[in-house]
Amino acid sequence: MKEKAVLVGIVLVMAGLASANFFVAEQKEVNISMISQEYTIKAIKAKGHEHLLRVEGKEIKNAFRPIAKPMNIPVANTEDTEYHPTIASSGTTLFAGYAYAPSLLEQDIYMVLSTDGGQTFTPVGYWTIDGVEDYPSFDHWGGNTYFGTFMPDPNTPYTYLMEIPDITDTATWSLVYWDWSSYGWHDFQAPTIACHNSQSPWEFGVIGFIASTEYESAPCVSAPHMFFADPDTENSGWISWWSYNNSAHATATIDKATDMIYCAYDWYNETSATYNILVWGRSFEDPLEGESWLYEIPSTFYAQYPAIAAHDGHVVVLCQSDEHINQDIACFYSSDGGATWELSYVTNSPEDDLYPSAVISGDKIICTFVRNGDLYYTYSEDWGTTWEEPIKLNDVDGSVASEWRTAGITESGAVWTDTRDGNADIYYNSFPVPVLTAEITGGFGVTVTVSNVGTAAAENVPWSIELSGGLILMGGKKEGTIPSLAPGESTTIKSGLVLGIGKTTITATVGGTSITASGFLLGPFVLGVK
Repeated sequence: MKEKAVLVGIVLVMAGLASANFFVAEQKEVNISMISQEYTIKAIKAKGHEHLLRVEGKEIKNAFRPIAKPMNIPVANTEDTEYHPTIASSGTTLFAGYAYAPSLLEQDIYMVLSTDGGQTFTPVGYWTIDGVEDYPSFDHWGGNTYFGTFMPDPNTPYTYLMEIPDITDTATWSLVYWDWSSYGWHDFQAPTIACHNSQSPWEFGVIGFIASTEYESAPCVSAPHMFFADPDTENSGWISWWSYNNSAHATATIDKATDMIYCAYDWYNETSATYNILVWGRSFEDPLEGESWLYEIPSTFYAQYPAIAAHDGHVVVLCQSDEHINQDIACFYSSDGGATWELSYVTNSPEDDLYPSAVISGDKIICTFVRNGDLYYTYSEDWGTTWEEPIKLNDVDGSVASEWRTAGITESGAVWTDTRDGNADIYYNSFPVPVLTAEITGGFGVTVTVSNVGTAAAENVPWSIELSGGLILMGGKKEGTIPSLAPGESTTIKSGLVLGIGKTTITATVGGTSITASGFLLGPFVLGVK
């Protein structure tokens, strides 16, 4: 269970302002293959001087309000406006949120929960905060723990963090914020959260966003930002940013197999007069001392509205492209953690294809996008090289609102803003894909129970069980393949004989699903797994 962190401080770090006395920039040439043409990008790795500042984090007391009102559609359907949905999942548990706007001056973040794989949703509550909040973003951390964030009111430059240690018990939920107003920050834009539980309990993951500041010698206007927890101090966090002014949208993910953070932004390059994609990579294992870099992926077209996903060194950035006059969905994909990139097209139709979302589901990358007021999904089984023919998700033609973040996506399905009843509501539909969950138990070695809670069979799923830490004399890692797992079925995989002593960390990876647990090795036994 995640211990609740009483956040007493924030430390800011400024990385990468383009001034000689601030950092030393190391440049190298990286080949980028786009269709049949060769391009070159400059990979710039920031080093050196950091600007530091500590402020006090504050918890908002009594901000949560429960909802008892029943719903007659999957997510939300009232006479008021609901839009900009988000969704996160763990097995058959789906946690969704949206902006609820009963008036122009009042807008809150509402939350709903499904425990039956999306067949029904139950309202659970909302956050009561003054002003107009928007663009919620939720993610699953591990077990019953979730985190979330959302865009603050334009008049309050806050960073919000929803802490949900137990999704089934609203008494454990809390909301924390950081006030940046006295340090010159303003115009916080639509943050995106990504979570992983591989590190210390207080390290929730990362939030990528766009913001501006007049902070001392490091001002910026609509620049890429990243917020993450301090890896050594439970009550502190870090904010860093690059001086790429005129960035517009942010997206974030964590590669759970390699413990790398990836954020992507669309940035207007005044020299080339195009929007290019910036990809920012940072070690999640040690975000302060580990690897950190920023790449610009140049293009001859406007590359906008990025969505990012990553697994085991494969990084995929989807975006809108106007290369073929109308809008299509382009895919920049890398197989080496972002060192080199190639370009494919998810769609290349005469229609405008808009506002992509992306997620890893097993060994697939799933993409949703809007076309002619409908929400489509497609997937790639080769990490972005090729894409399947898109399939429409909504059952009422032309009912999907056409705007950025009109849809939220998780590995089992998507929510979207729907206008079929004359106002904006939230609907959900599942994907016909396998969704794998894993549970680690100890005893004589390690046993992992793998379940397929999706709607399609999983075929030839690679798996591994790895133990690290302590003194391991035998059996630290084992790998294999699950030939087939039908929807609703479960199977077990085992580490085999393990010999060792001391505290150990267990990492189980099944397809694109990776979970960790801690335990104690005592000879061939693994005890106290949690």
